[in-house]
Amino acid sequence: MNEQQNDLTGQVGLNLRMIRKRMKVSLDELANASDVSKLTLGKIERGEANPTLNILWKISRALNVPLTSLLTLDEETELFPFGEIRQLAGNNNDWHINPLFKAFGTTEWYRACVEPNSQYSESHLKGSEEMIIVLNGELDMKVDQKSYHLKQWDVIKFRGEEYHSYINQSNEQIFLLVSLTYPSA
Repeated sequence: MNEQQNDLTGQVGLNLRMIRKRMKVSLDELANASDVSKLTLGKIERGEANPTLNILWKISRALNVPLTSLLTLDEETELFPFGEIRQLAGNNNDWHINPLFKAFGTTEWYRACVEPNSQYSESHLKGSEEMIIVLNGELDMKVDQKSYHLKQWDVIKFRGEEYHSYINQSNEQIFLLVSLTYPSA
């Protein structure tokens, strides 16, 4: 694990513990609500585990907080060069995101990559809205059992709480720009 990834792992653990304590949620309660073991949650909080993106989504949904609240993202001017290591991966390394910015407290921006010949599925908090811009190639998406075929520069908007899948049937990586907006608190 490189130093930058180690810093992100430690920050996720600190943020998780702070949020959980502020909400007065025990590790047992969070384990039951998130379907992530108490042992794993403890390791994440201590910075001893590098959680996958899937685990972080489970935790954020169980706590009903945006994913970026588990990450440290400054809201001042900041540059994120393409290829920067600050990356989270899905269980099978078929989906990668670079958390970028949190804007106005309710919108998160990500750079995402769907690996060749793979599929990644997820859902987000109730009331959320997701927008995807396809930066290269062609992407198939399934949103609540309805299929969509997107080409380069196409944009799709949908309710983030709907179970959705990103499907790459090509032999090349597909890059996306993702915006996730949560309802105002």
